[in-house]
Amino acid sequence: MPQGPPYAEAERILRELEEETLDRIKTAEFSANAPVMDSSVGRLTYIDAYQQQQVALHAKRQLESQLAAVRAALERIKAGTYGACVECGNRIPPERLEFVPESPFCVACKERSGR
Repeated sequence: MPQGPPYAEAERILRELEEETLDRIKTAEFSANAPVMDSSVGRLTYIDAYQQQQVALHAKRQLESQLAAVRAALERIKAGTYGACVECGNRIPPERLEFVPESPFCVACKERSGR
């Protein structure tokens, strides 16, 4: 696939998304620090802190997954395969890439795989 202006714009958007995701991961890492149980902290406060930590860890894992997808999309741009479904090879509709620029799948393959 040729790397014309649409790919330059996609690369710019993906680079911004990469930067934003890295910032959000740093924030999530701070929130995911383990709570410390000591005598000055009540049991319910500790349980609440632990639950918040688990939510932050889950968010961090999701962000890391998104970061991997963004970086894979940047590699597809570099390889000249951006915009083609990695499953079937068909063209991914521009509207889908506009909404989810890191998407490696066309709508049909995404629905079929349940990912």
